[in-house]
Formats: sequence, structure tokens, C-alpha cells
Amino acid sequence: MQTDRNPEVGAIDAKETMQGHIPPPPPKIKDECIVAYKVYDSCRRQSCLTFKELGMPMKKQAHQGPDEPIDIPDGATGINIDGLKIAAIDIGNKKTNPFRAGYWDVEVKYTFEYRLTFSNSSGDMLDMVDAISNYKVKTTLFGSLNTDLVMSTDLPFGDKNIIPAAPFIWVDAKAVELDARIQTFPVPHAGPVTPRPPEIHLTIGLFMILKLFRLVHLNVQSKGFCNPEECKGSIDVNPCDYFSELEFPMDMFMPPQKPDFKPCNLMK
Repeated sequence: MQTDRNPEVGAIDAKETMQGHIPPPPPKIKDECIVAYKVYDSCRRQSCLTFKELGMPMKKQAHQGPDEPIDIPDGATGINIDGLKIAAIDIGNKKTNPFRAGYWDVEVKYTFEYRLTFSNSSGDMLDMVDAISNYKVKTTLFGSLNTDLVMSTDLPFGDKNIIPAAPFIWVDAKAVELDARIQTFPVPHAGPVTPRPPEIHLTIGLFMILKLFRLVHLNVQSKGFCNPEECKGSIDVNPCDYFSELEFPMDMFMPPQKPDFKPCNLMK
């Protein structure tokens, strides 16, 4: 007994049956030319800044004007620093190193803002002052050779849209308040020596990463353009429901003992 069967039909049915299990083809990889910021060199530094680097703090001026020193109140024995932040990072001189080809000497100035609170021996507050301190750092990084080449673009980039071919500087930094104290000096017992007035000595921890980068053309492998997902509407959250789902902060009520204690992470 013969059965009529078309082998092509069976092949099509099998292909359709398996089609749902076949993963989509991977995106094609292609070479593309892009304009990018390429890092040529970088370094990190962890500095503990003391009176030697910071000097005496100055009053923060509401308007631009000369810096004024801070007068320590009479009877002040204690001082506290809080609200420390890096208010400004100014890129100073950037020039080629005369002794190492391809290397650049860069200078960066940090401006710290903070609040000082003075108190007497009884702990009573005497005065509160908004203050600033400055710190300059110099380092040498590789940024490749210097040329008289210039670039131009219609993107807003400077006053004349002329971009020098020299490397640019990128700075990441975080400051941490470590200590503040009033430094007093013994009064001379004899002689015409003028007594040295008390000084404000601050200690600030500074983490920094410095990079030299250039605007270059790079040939990279790409999977194509980024396809963003559809924006979702805002989600209403019940604050009480959110609070109820939080884990109870048991450690806050039971501070760790010495064997279990771990130093705090200053970067948090």
C-alpha cells in the first residue's frame, strides 16, 4: 500500500515548528569612526592637608573682594568645622615639560568652603563664621607632543570655536574634614619679643584623580545606535508603605563593640 507524501511539505512544517525556538540573529558588528575624549595619562593622589598647605582660613566674602583674616573670639578654646565642600576647581598653568618630551606640567587650584564654630571652655558657642581655604597642586602627566595645529567646530566651544590641539585636564575630587583646633603659643617671659597670636589649624583629606585627554578620532567596533526604551510615567509611592518595608536599623540601637567594630569609610 502506497501513501502519497510530499517531502517538501514535511520540511516546511518542521521549520515552522522550530522557528519559535530559534534565537534572533545577533546584531551586526561594524567599524565606525567617532569623535571621542581619549585619556592619554592619569594619576590619583590622596593628600592630608594641614596648616602647612592650607595656611590660615579666610572669611568667605558675599561679594568679590580681598580676603579677610578670621578673628578668633576672646575666650575661644574650641573650634568645630562642618559643611566642608569643594566650591571651585580652577585649572591653572598647563605647559610642556622642558625636560621630558610629550609630558605636560599642570597646576590645579582647589577652593574649600566650610563653616567654623568657636566655643569657650564651657562649650558655649561664641561665634560662627563661613570660611574658605585654597590649595594648589602641581603634577606632570603624559599628553603627547605639542603642535601648532588647531581645530574648529560650530559647537559652542570657547569664544571663537577654536580648539587647540593641546591636551585638556579632567579632575575628580572629594574632600573630607578631619580636624580643627586652635593652636596657641607660649608667651615669652623676657625680651622684646612680640607674642605670637593663636592660629586656626585645619586638617582636610583630599582624594583626587587627574587626567590628561585629547579630542581625537577613533575607529571602534559598534553594534549600531542606542535604542532608548519608552519613558514610563511617574510612580506614586505611599511614604508609609515605603517606610514599613525598610529593614529595622538594629545596628543604630546596638552600636558594635570593639571586637566587631570596623572603621568608617570616609568616602561615604
